[in-house]
Amino acid sequence: MADILTGKDICGQYNDIENDTFGSEDHRFTLTKIAKEALYDAACAFSSNGKNLVTYKEWANHPENYDDYHTENIKQMVDYIKEGGSLPPMIVNKDLGLYDGQHRLTAFSLIPEIKEVDIYKEI
Repeated sequence: MADILTGKDICGQYNDIENDTFGSEDHRFTLTKIAKEALYDAACAFSSNGKNLVTYKEWANHPENYDDYHTENIKQMVDYIKEGGSLPPMIVNKDLGLYDGQHRLTAFSLIPEIKEVDIYKEI
């Protein structure tokens, strides 16, 4: 049986994740793998296009991409992955909507060799 973690447990593992939406004892998750494309069109409450995947072009044209913040972040992630690095799992709800990881999903979408990604899926 897979380990079950609370949102609070997950937030405690990463120093850059704090989220009132899922970061409590009330939300429970399991670590699993999924085809990255399965995440693309899932509804995302905080996304500018309503979906999990915001393409690189959409980020480039996003009004909040001041000083290329979002696109540069994604470029750095892609370079890091191509150099052998790995990124933390994305965090999704029961319907695969992202709680955390939108930049990571965009980065993964730019690397055709990556077919599956790790996610913490709410149960």
